[in-house]
Amino acid sequence: MRITDRRRLWALALGVVAFCGGLWVAHSWYSAQTPAQPAFMLPPLELRAPTPDFSLTDGNGHVQTLSNFRGRVVVMFFGFTRCPDVCPTELFKLSQVMQSLGEDAEHVQVLFITLDPERDTPELLSNYTAAFNPSFLGLTGTRQQIDALAKDYFVVHARVPVGDSYVIDHSTFTYILDRQGRLRLLARMDTPGPTLVHDLRLLVHDATRDSNS
Repeated sequence: MRITDRRRLWALALGVVAFCGGLWVAHSWYSAQTPAQPAFMLPPLELRAPTPDFSLTDGNGHVQTLSNFRGRVVVMFFGFTRCPDVCPTELFKLSQVMQSLGEDAEHVQVLFITLDPERDTPELLSNYTAAFNPSFLGLTGTRQQIDALAKDYFVVHARVPVGDSYVIDHSTFTYILDRQGRLRLLARMDTPGPTLVHDLRLLVHDATRDSNS
């Protein structure tokens, strides 16, 4: 190899090293100037649109749609007022979460959607949810509306006879939507309250967040 060729190779190698070094310095500077976004504690869901909407009746007889709550973080739980354990346990946990959120709770709306519209009247739902937190909204509709919405959110439910009455066996996920009305997180019955507080605060304070990292 001629001397001129060697010099060209060395010059090229030095150029590549200098370029990579410059990229590293620039990345280090940018990282120092841009604080890292904290991560959700719950596993984030892949963003998809649109999130299934609904048209249901609240305790005052008003029709509510998901779009009515745009600008607030929405927490949805499906259940029924005669539920002996799961529903009151989850709603009690959510009431504690709302207390822990302090002023941020003003930007969070909890919705309790009945899977038992035949028995859960708007008035009964209103009294039931108010016992946990006055800001909670109970929603009901026709059997067709409830079944369609449950299907949209993959809520499994079935009526199980108990003596002369019945209970509703149902899945127990809590659905969390961001301020743009997008389904972002799923919580379980065993999700600790502090985890919910942490992730709800992230959603409350970042209305335009598209990244989950």
